[in-house]
Amino acid sequence: MSVLKPWTFGPDEPTPQPGECLPHHSDFELALSLFILVGMVVSYLPQHFRIIHKKTSDGISPWFLLLGCISASSTFLNIVILQWKVIMCCKVLSLGPCLESTLGIAQLGVQFLMFGLVFVLFLIYYPARKKVSEELDRTTRSKEWTLSLIIAHVVGGHFFIALLVTIYMLTFVGGPENPWTSGWASFLGITSVVLATIQYVPQIIRTFKRKSVGALSIPMMLMQTPGAALLTLSLALRPGANWTTWIVYAVTGCLQGTLLVMCIYYHYRATSHGYGDFDTSETEPLLAGDDNAIPKNRARRGAPSTSSSVTAS
Repeated sequence: MSVLKPWTFGPDEPTPQPGECLPHHSDFELALSLFILVGMVVSYLPQHFRIIHKKTSDGISPWFLLLGCISASSTFLNIVILQWKVIMCCKVLSLGPCLESTLGIAQLGVQFLMFGLVFVLFLIYYPARKKVSEELDRTTRSKEWTLSLIIAHVVGGHFFIALLVTIYMLTFVGGPENPWTSGWASFLGITSVVLATIQYVPQIIRTFKRKSVGALSIPMMLMQTPGAALLTLSLALRPGANWTTWIVYAVTGCLQGTLLVMCIYYHYRATSHGYGDFDTSETEPLLAGDDNAIPKNRARRGAPSTSSSVTAS
């Protein structure tokens, strides 16, 4: 048996003994992890494509993106800490076992990057006419666009600070066995769970008020809702992970399923009335209780209309 080269991952951590970095291999776990990793990338592509193709991000809630980005980044840093020993074992393992053992980290990293890209596209393709205030003048930023910019800075600031704290903990405090580092990991995990629990609430409310799909991608949700169950299983099987790592995806899967059902309903309802997915407005007060009422700012396809096909929610 070859002797491991001495290395440390924190001032309070003992040098690992020979045999502590033995590679763990499971054909089922490897296949499941790779399937989820590839599926995660593929599932986000319809959302990216829809925003770019339609050249608008109208209908997506900035609060939904704020909560989602912070939740995703917190979960990613959580598993980095919890699997820090696994990462450090890559110093003595060959490339194959190293990559296999860190697939759980890769999954959450890709999740954060792909969701973050949705936020970037949201800002790039934010409707130009909604960037200015109609109440004041055409040179003043609208409240929602100002809010979106503030949220973008909050997301960037949160990730930068959380990353610095994580690096400091792992470098100068100790690995996951250290109570302070473990406490920070738990804080990130619990923060992610709390935010994920309410993440879809702003989007569900916005979609309900608009009564339209908007820039949301139904194909993305059709793939991600069942995918959340597989991801939960995959992360639960990863060595070193605990419930704070995978519970967030179990919760978000249920909430995303609710949003998916709403979007499918509004899509087929719009299709049956001859509307598009971006036609939106609340119904007339006298017709608010009628599920078949025609929203006041919608016009059937082909009919003249004085309002834009993409209106503010």
